[in-house]
Amino acid sequence: MTMAGPEPLTAQVVLITGAASDIGQATALAFAQAGFAVVVNSHRNRETLDALALSLQAAGAPQTLVQVADIRHRIQVVAMLDAIFTRFGRLDVLVNNAGLNRDRPFLQLSEEDWDVVVSTILEGTFLCSQEFARRYQGQDGRILNIGSTTALKGRKNGANYCSARAGVLALSKCMALELAPRIRVNVVTPGRIDTREVRARYDLNTEEDRVRFSRDVPIGRMGKPEEVAAMILFLAVQGSYITGQNFFVDGGVYMR
Repeated sequence: MTMAGPEPLTAQVVLITGAASDIGQATALAFAQAGFAVVVNSHRNRETLDALALSLQAAGAPQTLVQVADIRHRIQVVAMLDAIFTRFGRLDVLVNNAGLNRDRPFLQLSEEDWDVVVSTILEGTFLCSQEFARRYQGQDGRILNIGSTTALKGRKNGANYCSARAGVLALSKCMALELAPRIRVNVVTPGRIDTREVRARYDLNTEEDRVRFSRDVPIGRMGKPEEVAAMILFLAVQGSYITGQNFFVDGGVYMR
C-alpha cells in the first residue's frame, strides 16, 4: 500500500523498522510532523501499518510507504530497500527499532528462543544498516539504533535480549567508525517507557502498579513513547556533529 500527496517528493525519507510498536508509531508520527516521507515496516501487522500510514499522511508526511518484511532475512531486506529506492529514489534515515522478547530462565532458554531474538535485534540491525549503507550516495545519512539499559547491566530471564542489545551497542560504534563521515550512527536507549510491551511484561495493569514501578525513577514517572521519538528525531535533524554515542531516555535511572 502506498499513499502520496499531490506534491512531487522533495522531502527526506526515513525507514522505521518495527513500526507497529508503540515507540515505532510515535517515531513515525514525529518524522511525519517534521515533514519526512515515512516508510513503515513490520514483519506482520499489515492492517496496523496501513492505518498508521493514513495517520502519518494526515499528520504531514508528504508520502508514505508500507513494507511488510522480516528483517532477519537478507532477501527480504534487499527487496524492501529496493522498493524504497524505486519508489523514492532516496533514503536518508534508518531507524532500527524492530525487536522482541522471549524471556526464559537461562537454564531453560532454548536455541530457538536465542536465535529468534538475536536474529531479529542484532542481525536485523546489521542487515538493514548494511543494505542502507551500500545504497546511500549522499553525505548526511543517519542510522538510529534502539538500545536497552539491560545491555549494560543485564537482567534475569533475558540473556538472549540483553546480549542482542549489547551487540547492537558494539555494532553501532563499529559502524560509526567505518561509515563516517557520510553516515552518522547513534543509539537511543529507552528506560521505563509506558508501552504495551512493558505493561505486559511487568504486569502493570493499574495506575497504582505503574506508580510503584516508577518509584526509583528520579523524574518520578514512566516515560512516554513520544519522548523517545523526540530524541530520535533530534539526532536525525539536529545532531550533525554526533556519532557513535548512546543516549539514555530513562528519567535518570541509569547514570554513568
